[in-house]
Amino acid sequence: MADTRTADYVEAVLALVERIPRGRATTYGALADALFDEYGGGPRQVGSVMARHGGPVPWWRVVRADGTLPPSHQGEARQAYLEEGTPLRPSGAIDLRRALWLPAELPAEGR
Repeated sequence: MADTRTADYVEAVLALVERIPRGRATTYGALADALFDEYGGGPRQVGSVMARHGGPVPWWRVVRADGTLPPSHQGEARQAYLEEGTPLRPSGAIDLRRALWLPAELPAEGR
């Protein structure tokens, strides 16, 4: 991606993450799918954006397809999940059957 296109992609990812409601979560893949038609890319590109630029947004609401985060983030994320009432499985992973938020839930003008 060109520099401007890369910056636009970063902003698009972060804007979607900011819209994930408290107590809900989405996956890297769901975000990538929502942005694919305009930017291309996949879950790894979303993960890269989150790793480099995700600090100011609710990063704990973006998880792997199995509902987990890397072990290095689980402690801080767990506290956020408990505060927000995010449905969890006994393993501590997010229960995506109950908590999944998809970007398609946004009205078209909100994207």
